[in-house]
Amino acid sequence: MENKKFLTSYDNFLDIGLINQIETYMAKAHRRPIWKTSHFWMECVRRATSPIAILELPLTFSTHIHERLKKTSAWKADQVNNSMYYLYSPGGYVAWHPDHTYEFASMIFLNKAWNLDWGGLHLYEDLNGLGIRAEVPTFNKCIINGGGIPHAVSALTPDAPFRRVIVTFGAKVSPKEEERRVQEFKKWRTKRNMDIKHIADSDIRKLAMDAMKGPFGDTSSYSV
Repeated sequence: MENKKFLTSYDNFLDIGLINQIETYMAKAHRRPIWKTSHFWMECVRRATSPIAILELPLTFSTHIHERLKKTSAWKADQVNNSMYYLYSPGGYVAWHPDHTYEFASMIFLNKAWNLDWGGLHLYEDLNGLGIRAEVPTFNKCIINGGGIPHAVSALTPDAPFRRVIVTFGAKVSPKEEERRVQEFKKWRTKRNMDIKHIADSDIRKLAMDAMKGPFGDTSSYSV
């Protein structure tokens, strides 16, 4: 069943006391050399985002999060990666991608309040053919998607606070399933006119090519 797409959400997902402990740990770790960034993500995913800071959470925290995830329909195996704390700064975003490597990805939002004018929405392709949908990063809400659903995070505005999220990836899928998802996502990009070569009008195609050239070069092609 690893090829079945799904997206579910849960309110009040984690115990507030656990969230407070994680926030305290993050605050104490902010000057320690244990953070990673989005710099080495695939170019087609990071594009020209402001760096996203990533902190792998200790096993004590990840275990509690895994135990909570086990109570959802997304959990299929015990080979789940440690949870990670993501800090999006203003200008941060994630380009469209399917998380093709994993059974699922879960996002738990930690900001106590979120203004729609700040951007930072979780975008995804609706499973019922209703187009692009968006979820507000509401405090302690968990979104779990799997099966290769195209999704993204919209850019944070200059006046936005840091967007705080706990991300957990499920077990890895088989190489055959991973390749199937990649090919499916390429077809989706063509459908959404995201690949420049499929734009028929030459003038519009040139404008699109110019727009895709950022500090990391041409990010118009999706590859793994």
